Parts: sequence; C-alpha cells; structure tokens
Amino acid sequence: MLKIFLREKNKKAESFRREGKIPGVIYGPNIESQPIYALAKDFYSLYKEHEGGLFEIDYEGKKLQGILREIQFHPLTHQPIHFDLYIPSLEREIEVEVPLEFVGEAPALMKGGVLNFNLKELEISALPQDIPEKIEVDVSHLEEIGQTIYVKDLKIPPKIKVLLDRDLPVVTVIAEAIEEETPIEAPTQPPSPTNV
Repeated sequence: MLKIFLREKNKKAESFRREGKIPGVIYGPNIESQPIYALAKDFYSLYKEHEGGLFEIDYEGKKLQGILREIQFHPLTHQPIHFDLYIPSLEREIEVEVPLEFVGEAPALMKGGVLNFNLKELEISALPQDIPEKIEVDVSHLEEIGQTIYVKDLKIPPKIKVLLDRDLPVVTVIAEAIEEETPIEAPTQPPSPTNV
C-alpha cells in the first residue's frame, strides 16, 4: 500500500523533493486530476517490490486501487522524481504494459548460444483487477541455436487480451559472435628527405 497526500499547488515540486517527498499527480475516469506527493521512502519501497498491476492506495483516508502509469527519473542519480498514478474504473478494460520475467535455463546456451531478447514487456488489455504483476517466459525449452519463443507461445491468463502480433518474437537463441583479431599494422616510416 502507498500512502499519498494532496500537494499544495503553489509550492514548487523541487521543494517537496528537498523534504524527502516525491511529487506526482493522481487522475482517472472517476477522480479529478490532483497534484499529490508520497514520502520518498514509501515510494521506493513500493517501486522495488511492486512489478505491475493494481495496488492499494491510502489517499486522504480513502482506500483506492491504482496503477503506476509513468515514473520520471533524475538523469544523473536515476532516482524517481515524479510519478503518475492512475485510478481506473474496475468495470472498464484498460491498456497497459506488463513486464515479462524470463525463468529457467536454456540448454542452447551450453552449445554456444546467446539469448536475444526482443520484448521485455507485453502490451495487454484487461479489467484492472485481472492485470498480473508480470508474465513468466520459460526459456528452458530453447534447446538449439535459432529457436524462438513467440508471443503465441506464452501462457496468457484467459481474461487478458494481448495487443501485439501473435507471431512477434519474444526471445531468440542466436550464435555467439566471435570477434576476429585485427592484425596490427606496423607504422610506415616517412620517406627520407632527399637532397636537392
């Protein structure tokens, strides 16, 4: 659960960050868009543990179900500096991206293969309460170089609609590239000056 608070509109976002808070915005079909903030330590905890889908929010004493839609990061420290919190209608499907988690050991790696990841997230449509935190991709069936797992091969829960092409590759075993050593050429000597 993440506890959030209403943010003063006339106070700059940077002021909240200096106080150990992360500014954000909350919005949705049944809630007016409002500036908010969360304590940085609470947000970090949620961000590390929560991978996707709905989570509980405490907002001004109300218990809500929300989804993190976007997080902005500082370009140097890579720490979260702003977040968008979407409160969906539980009766309408929404489109989101769910992270893929690759599990298992691919036997093809013992034959000199390397896993080439084409997708890290899956775009889906579902009711908010049916959105999973992640979708597992078992790579233990990849036994030979050249084998591929496609979107159509994934185990998708029945209440979820995938919005990507079924024939889109998710992960492929490719041959490990062997770097050829480039011979080092000896420096050429400049021509000796000739007496005129």
